[in-house]
Amino acid sequence: MKKTLYSILCLLLISTLIAQPALAVVSIQSGATSDNLTIDTNKNARVAPGASTRATYVISTSGLATTAAFNLSIEASAGTGYKLAEVCVAFSNATAAAAATITVQRRSTASSGGTACTAEGTTANCVMSKYDPADGNYGGAARTTATLGTAGAILDQWGVQVGVVSSGNIPAPWCKKFGENGGKMPTVVSGTANGLSINVSSQGAGGLADGAISATIIAE
Repeated sequence: MKKTLYSILCLLLISTLIAQPALAVVSIQSGATSDNLTIDTNKNARVAPGASTRATYVISTSGLATTAAFNLSIEASAGTGYKLAEVCVAFSNATAAAAATITVQRRSTASSGGTACTAEGTTANCVMSKYDPADGNYGGAARTTATLGTAGAILDQWGVQVGVVSSGNIPAPWCKKFGENGGKMPTVVSGTANGLSINVSSQGAGGLADGAISATIIAE
């Protein structure tokens, strides 16, 4: 009887061990060095914000009249596309309260006219600046208050309320980040005809010339 029970226990133990998945420790190299990826106490992989190796640029324009619609158009370079990471828009109050609309729209031909943005510009108007001086200048083109290229799909749109100038209240800039929920960022493939535009409708009569648009893009 004892031998039979012992045999049964052994078989149960062997079956249990076979049913358990094999556990392995995998070392993940952190990059070009021999260091390993760090796992914190919550068992999450630890990453350092701002440590991306991808070239990142901000395309910005300011001092725009808000009594008419204004825009910022960004085209890819011939060999490199980009992802739109963030958009910020500043707008003015007007003589009367009103609503303004902001849209992000794909373009399939290059924009023209308006004011061309300057690479690494040193005066406020329309500039294309790299965050890391070790990266090359942005290879594409950008324009503000441009004649926009052929309209494609609207990728995003939202409305903002415009206050009254006489109230003395200063409207805060409106910003939106893309890709934070794990989804993809708006993407533009390489080619000088390919781009996106950020469009802001008029804030109405009495608005100040303090319209501004800033877009953060990642070249790839």
